[in-house]
Amino acid sequence: MTVGLTKGNAISLIGSRFGNRSDLDTIIEDELNLAQTQALEGGDFLPWFLIREVKTTVRAGMTQVSMDALGSSELTTNGALSSDSGWTKGTGWTITGGKAASDGTQSTTSDLEQDISVTQNNYYTLRFTLSAVTAGSITPKIAGTSGTTRTTNGLYEERIMAGAGTTPRLEFSADADFIGSLDNVSVWGEGDAKLLRVYEHGGVYWGTAGATAPTSELLRGTYKYLWSKLNTESISTPTHYAIRGRDFVFYPVPSADFELFSVGYHRETPFASLATGNANAWLRHAADWFVAEASYRVAYHLKDNESLQKFQQEAAQARARVMMAHRANAHPTEVITLGGAA
Repeated sequence: MTVGLTKGNAISLIGSRFGNRSDLDTIIEDELNLAQTQALEGGDFLPWFLIREVKTTVRAGMTQVSMDALGSSELTTNGALSSDSGWTKGTGWTITGGKAASDGTQSTTSDLEQDISVTQNNYYTLRFTLSAVTAGSITPKIAGTSGTTRTTNGLYEERIMAGAGTTPRLEFSADADFIGSLDNVSVWGEGDAKLLRVYEHGGVYWGTAGATAPTSELLRGTYKYLWSKLNTESISTPTHYAIRGRDFVFYPVPSADFELFSVGYHRETPFASLATGNANAWLRHAADWFVAEASYRVAYHLKDNESLQKFQQEAAQARARVMMAHRANAHPTEVITLGGAA
């Protein structure tokens, strides 16, 4: 069993399995990175050492939030558009009833915008909803970089790399013909850890805005039921949630900002981002599985069929070991015996 490796150790170990060929170093590093993101973190089993508590701020009026936002900071001000606060309106734009509306009276491009804190060349996720669109188009921008031009109603989400704007802004540029409404605007950066999925034995909780600990647990319901209720009930403090794809959906509609707390499996620091002498959780706790998966990929690259079978078996055995360790660590009250739980 191999555990507790550094990045440099892992590359050297795999290299020794293929004759210490210096021309393979780059290939080995690439395959280690892909083994982590695809085979390990992209699989159906995720181990205990990826479990972390996270929270994010949900704005008043926001009916859903992406799992990717947990652990990241919301960058917009008044993304629920409950008032004019935080926004600068161009010709034709008004904000009322939780929506920003463009009435088509603009004679040229007209922007709805606000300053946000972003870093040039970093990626940010933007989400917003368009409704009552009857003409024209609208294009979002982050620090001067344009996103996708939209012409129809819908909930949209996209990644945009921040440009080199002198004053970084979030902008919605309506063309001269655009008539429609905008709401539920949210922008968040890509942090070091991303939620892969909610921990199956954890809960989802809410706390008042700015709280460091939750107040109460949200009850889980089905998306279909909650979504039908969202359109008929008044706003209040959320009591229920559903998961739709990678979104949390809340009911009732939040009447005030709140903190969303959850427990989930998080993407580890990418292998490619590690310094040679450093390690991430995969190298500390499951290096045998990690190295076997990467070795299999290198063997595939070299068309070494004999080694392919060997490393496939090695990966399966290491995965089984990690699964047993997961049961002991994620469920410490469960007694583990050979052949099953007592």
